[in-house]
Amino acid sequence: MKTLSIGFILLFLCGACSNGKDATKVNETAVLADSTASDSLTVLDVPDNLDGTFDDFVYAYASNKQFQLHRTHFPLPYTDGCVRKSVPRSEWVHDALYTEQEFYNMLFDSEADMDYEKNTDVDTVYVAWLFLDKQKTRRYHFHREQGRWMLQNIEEASLKGNPNEDFLKFFHKFCNDSIYQRAHVNSPLKFVTTDPDDDFKVMEAFISVDQWFAFRPSLPKDKMTNICYGQPYSAATRHKVVTFRGIGSGYSNTLFFTRDKDSWRLSAYEDLSN
Repeated sequence: MKTLSIGFILLFLCGACSNGKDATKVNETAVLADSTASDSLTVLDVPDNLDGTFDDFVYAYASNKQFQLHRTHFPLPYTDGCVRKSVPRSEWVHDALYTEQEFYNMLFDSEADMDYEKNTDVDTVYVAWLFLDKQKTRRYHFHREQGRWMLQNIEEASLKGNPNEDFLKFFHKFCNDSIYQRAHVNSPLKFVTTDPDDDFKVMEAFISVDQWFAFRPSLPKDKMTNICYGQPYSAATRHKVVTFRGIGSGYSNTLFFTRDKDSWRLSAYEDLSN
């Protein structure tokens, strides 16, 4: 297994070019530590800047089965509540994470915390599925060791006691009940979007609740994603930011929520898609 598929090579070439860097490749060699492959040596040609940012790495990890096996610690610790097990490489099923969705979400307690997404020094990132209907989460723990991102473990747990629990209960009802949603949108609602005459400028306006329903993004129904780059969460926060980012597109929407007394409300909507 010393060569990659054409699609995988093109994926990496495109990723390197999109960052404005040379598609210089280096040989990455590692032993797949598993009882069925302990003597196997895998050589992968990858761009030398792949591990520079987590976003570049995780798309390749989720998209390519061979690379995913290479960057997962086996046997992989998997915890579901009080049940703990280890998943050997022979039983691993490829996990596309969120890359088969049209978009992925992130949660922040403030607009300032969104800068964590751009932090290239972070060495630990958690990718999570939030199952809103079941009030559960599945969290993938990635850690960068010796300059390489690796999946360390997976944990499933209840959202009970999670600092985002209260907001996620509200958000689930907000997304699924249009009457409830209408009652929890500021009127007028602050709206920010790109200037149609200049993509480098934004314009602000206020829209009605009816216009919100006309312009709003597709909202998650039963599950959503979250990527934690180290941003803090507090159950006492009075602000929440939910981002929507397109997979391989310029889709970018952001919802800003404010808690007024004991009730959350949508206070601003931003559409900076291009």
